[in-house]
Amino acid sequence: MTTSNVVITVDIGGSAAKAYAFDVDAKRAIGRVSVTYPARRAKSDPGTFEPEQWWDAAARALASLVRKLDLPSSRYLGVTVSAIRMPLVLIDRHGTPMGPSLLNKDRRALAHVSDIVAAIGASRLYEITGHFGAPEFGLSKLLWFRHAYPERWRSIATVLQLHDWFIYRLSGVAASEPSSAAMSQMLEVQKSCWAIDMLDSLAIPSGYFPELHKAGTAIGGVTASVAASTGLPVGLPVHVGGGDTHLSVISAGPWDANVPVLVAGTTAPVHVDVDDVPPAPARFPLLLSEHALQGRWTLESNAGGVGEIITRTIDLGEVAGPTLQDTLRRRGFMIDPTPGVPLTVIGGNPFFGPKGWAQVAPPTIFGLGPDHRGSDVYSAALLGGSYAVRSVMSTLVSQLGLTPPFIRMTGGMSTSARWCQEIADVTEMNVVVRPLNEVAGLAGAALVVGEDLVTTTSHGDEVTYEPSTSTNRLHEEGFETYLELYTLASHKPKEEKVITNACAS
Repeated sequence: MTTSNVVITVDIGGSAAKAYAFDVDAKRAIGRVSVTYPARRAKSDPGTFEPEQWWDAAARALASLVRKLDLPSSRYLGVTVSAIRMPLVLIDRHGTPMGPSLLNKDRRALAHVSDIVAAIGASRLYEITGHFGAPEFGLSKLLWFRHAYPERWRSIATVLQLHDWFIYRLSGVAASEPSSAAMSQMLEVQKSCWAIDMLDSLAIPSGYFPELHKAGTAIGGVTASVAASTGLPVGLPVHVGGGDTHLSVISAGPWDANVPVLVAGTTAPVHVDVDDVPPAPARFPLLLSEHALQGRWTLESNAGGVGEIITRTIDLGEVAGPTLQDTLRRRGFMIDPTPGVPLTVIGGNPFFGPKGWAQVAPPTIFGLGPDHRGSDVYSAALLGGSYAVRSVMSTLVSQLGLTPPFIRMTGGMSTSARWCQEIADVTEMNVVVRPLNEVAGLAGAALVVGEDLVTTTSHGDEVTYEPSTSTNRLHEEGFETYLELYTLASHKPKEEKVITNACAS
């Protein structure tokens, strides 16, 4: 009899849908496929995405993976989902998205943050949801949709997190999960339930929200239509998954409450997992969520779209002069003419908290001269992103009173040895990285079969990046300069800014 031992994870990132296969008996990744999302629906509105297009990319990734694996259907044990947090998919009673859906870094809901704070109170909002008021989170996005599309609002049947949308498309079941839903800012996070009283005070019907399930729960099976389009077996158990960063942290290495984990993808969240949640005043402004692994909690800071900004500069090579400036502007950068400053790329936000997130700097390049090449801009983007990470990591570590022995790093940007070394140099800490190809799909498989899979799986050779002591003084000066220039960029008059809401290019 063929053993069922292969778990599939659908991983929905900011730029592509990926499908991973993990053999739980052999305890190794056996396949991965990535499909890039199609071009934005409208270049004039880059902060939106089409849920059906993203599902189509995921279905194509699954179909390609199944073809490559070429396994009998009996080998498949289950399928689960990992997805970026914050975006919502609002569907009617037929399951049709009402659109538009906003990307995680889109900030058009900023005006509604004050409405939420006025109705709930800033301290009470943080106490209930574990998140301060900000337009990136789902609650303000939902209020924006109600204001912008009142007719469509009346047709909404269910509010889904992005994770939930893919669970729904796989199984036909509407279900949600706390680690994914926490950034909706609609959970009473420590009670692991929807914040019904708070939602009522904002006139948001509680009937919009699906049942919450613990990560790993089997809630249905792959539908016949999905099986036909992907090659997965009909009825293959669909398991509730979790937030993408939570699953990345699981795969990054052994759990240690003193070790921050930088999930270096499109954005740059930094996690520390804990057994016990500190009181709200003691942890503020860190973001709180229930972990995908039961009995554990996550505290988090975030430097924003660091990886996305770096990616915009990676292929510029020897381009220089007006051509370089024109290319950068087309890619959403503002070129700031302030004289006498070093070449600095502003991407990540170093100021974590409600004040720092209230006025966010656009992607800005200071000090760009006629002799600079695209490769210089790329180097400056790596360095600027490292400074932003250093700052938000410091907020996390100091707030929790930690003395980390090292940093773990994972996510797509962890494959860049150069950036890993920059993070080590700028933070003056060892950075430990596990090869992504060895752990792809491990966390999803662990949700399906149990946490022991993580502790008993060999993850290949870890790489440790040690800081260079010769750069200490240089980076101290560079860090202070970055903070000053970020503040300058964030306070430029709005008409001077290039508005780029999209987190993913």
